[in-house]
Amino acid sequence: MAKNRSKRKASQVSNAPTLPKGSERILGLTVNTLGRSIVWSLTQRTAQRGVLPGAYPVIAWLMHRPAATQTELSRLIGVEQPTMAVTLRRMERDGIIQRTPDPDHGRKSQVKLTARGRKLSEVISAAAHDVQKVASKGLTPAELEEFYRLAGLMTENLNTERRG
Repeated sequence: MAKNRSKRKASQVSNAPTLPKGSERILGLTVNTLGRSIVWSLTQRTAQRGVLPGAYPVIAWLMHRPAATQTELSRLIGVEQPTMAVTLRRMERDGIIQRTPDPDHGRKSQVKLTARGRKLSEVISAAAHDVQKVASKGLTPAELEEFYRLAGLMTENLNTERRG
């Protein structure tokens, strides 16, 4: 019986996405694979609380800002406005965010975390720290810091291109 479980686990692991071997490395594929693996790990830790993966970046940004508009969140997260609108509608329906009129602009609204959203942000934060610990196993603090520096620089370069 234990042998069957071992075989099943081994086959599950072999079906997990891995990067192609060889001399050609593709930055986008590498980052995408890493990102999807991180989201999968976060989902395993937060699904029982009803948090959808699309809500992670919204909650993360709102943890660091008192409020933001849909346009600001769309730009910060790097998704199109219609995608952000759907995500925010779901989050509002689920009681994670609330929208209030923007005092400086009548047609805009400010998005804020609700009490439930703030509670979920704590769950997501703890899960994110746990996932980072697993993902960075075998890396020194200096290597992890260098990863953040390089990722930030690449993001800045690509955002400069995007904005023209």
